[in-house]
Amino acid sequence: MITCSPLYLIYAELFRKVNYMIKFKNISKIYDNGAVALDNINLEIEDGEFVFIVGKSGAGKSTFLKLIMREESASSGELWVNDLDLTKMPKRKIPNLRRSMGIVFQDFRLIDKMTVFDNIAFAMRVTGCSEKLVNIRVPYMLELVDLLDKKNCLPNELSGGEQQRVGLARALINNPKLIIADEPTGNIDKNMSEDIMMLLKEINKHGTTVLIVTHNNEMVDRFGERVITIYDGKITSDEKVTPKNNKSKGTVPFKNQQKIKKGSNKVNIINQSDIST
Repeated sequence: MITCSPLYLIYAELFRKVNYMIKFKNISKIYDNGAVALDNINLEIEDGEFVFIVGKSGAGKSTFLKLIMREESASSGELWVNDLDLTKMPKRKIPNLRRSMGIVFQDFRLIDKMTVFDNIAFAMRVTGCSEKLVNIRVPYMLELVDLLDKKNCLPNELSGGEQQRVGLARALINNPKLIIADEPTGNIDKNMSEDIMMLLKEINKHGTTVLIVTHNNEMVDRFGERVITIYDGKITSDEKVTPKNNKSKGTVPFKNQQKIKKGSNKVNIINQSDIST
C-alpha cells in the first residue's frame, strides 16, 4: 500500500529556507593567458557544513579559494558568500569580506616582526576591537592551541607546527562564521595534524562553516564529511564519506578538553558586549 505525506508537510519541504554560506552558480574562471581554471561550477555549501575540497595539483582548488576570498574575480556566473554577491562587490568592500572570514594559510603568513600575541591581536585590532577585549581573547586562544607560553616569541623562533597553530588561532580570533583552511596539515606531523583537525571539527559543532582544501586522503578518510573533488576545473564528485577507524572521534584536542565549549559561549558574549569602534 502506498502512503502519502500530509499536504502541509509537502509544502513545508518545498518552501523550506536553506541558508547557504557559499553558492557558486555557473562560475567559470579563465585567466588572461587563456587557461581555464574553473569551468561552469555549480555548488552550494550550507551554513554550518564541514567540507573537504580535494584534487590534484593544478585541478583548480587554489582558484576556487581565491574566488571565495575575492583575490580573483570570476569570468562569468554568480558567486555568493554569506549573502554577499562577490561578483558585484566593489573593491573597497573586499577587506571587510576577508575580515569576516577566518583563513588558515598553507604558508602561515605571519608578520615576522610581531610576536605571537601581536600576530593574533592584529586581526582584532584592524576591526576596531578594544584592547580590553584583545587582552581577554588572545590569551584564551593561545591557551586553546597550547601556545600561551610562546606568546612573546617571534615567528622565526617557532617550529612549523607552532606557526600553523598561531595561524589557526588568528583565524578563530574574531569568531568567524566561515573558516577556510588551505592545506592546514601540510607542514606538520601526523599527531599535530589530527589535533588541528579535531579542533576544527569541534568548532564546527558550534555552527561555524569549515572549508578545508587538502590532498591528504588519509585525513579525509579519518575525518570523513562532505568531500568535493575538483578535476581539470570541474566538480567530478560530491559525496559524504563515512569516517574510517577514527579513534580520536568525539574527543577534543590539546590540553583543556572543555575549553572550546565554554569558550564558544564566552566568545559570543564578549563579541556582543565589549567591542568598541
